[in-house]
Amino acid sequence: MTLTLVRAIRWIVIAAGAIAYPVLAHYSTATSAATTFPSLGVAVSLAPSLAILLWLTWRSPMRPAMLILCAVVGMLLWGFWGVLERNFSWVYFLQHAGTYAMLAAMFGVTLARGRQPLCTRFAEVVHGSLTPEEVHYSRQVTLAWTLFLLAISLVSSALFFLVSIEVWSVFANFLSFPLILLMFVVEYGVRRRKLPHQKKHSIMDGMRAYWKTPAARPGASPDIR
Repeated sequence: MTLTLVRAIRWIVIAAGAIAYPVLAHYSTATSAATTFPSLGVAVSLAPSLAILLWLTWRSPMRPAMLILCAVVGMLLWGFWGVLERNFSWVYFLQHAGTYAMLAAMFGVTLARGRQPLCTRFAEVVHGSLTPEEVHYSRQVTLAWTLFLLAISLVSSALFFLVSIEVWSVFANFLSFPLILLMFVVEYGVRRRKLPHQKKHSIMDGMRAYWKTPAARPGASPDIR
């Protein structure tokens, strides 16, 4: 099997999962399946967290300890399965709102005095030395992403507590990701107007480059200028 075919299959699987997960999540949460088949809701709601745990176990140099942790998690799930079946919508909510809140915090803390804004770091990795105008713009972009991600978390919380679970599920499963894509498009358009002479790179280019650099490794200190 050629490398190109392997990559194509991998992307097909990723795309299928990206489509199937929100559909299953909405079906298990906002339809009669929530009461007739609650085990599906528990399984789907926990799937991302368990997948991350298994991936970390596979990659960990301390695999025996991680396997013990997996066993403990498995026993806890077995013991509290009934509770989870009655409250799995909370797992969905905490996973959705919590993820966006943590992402907002990840961007926001880099805006503190003496810290380098995250988007500035991304831009430096892609473009090298930045002009003062680019530094200012990248700081504003970091602030924009912080507020945007926080807004999604707050809207998710408001919908979960104030309206029906069906409305919340539509927002969480079908609107959040398109809103993120829209944010990328809007930021790119604004950047082309504010920095017309800058080479065309997206924030995703910066993120990919950033995580390939030593500064992105745990424990590495960023170059703050």
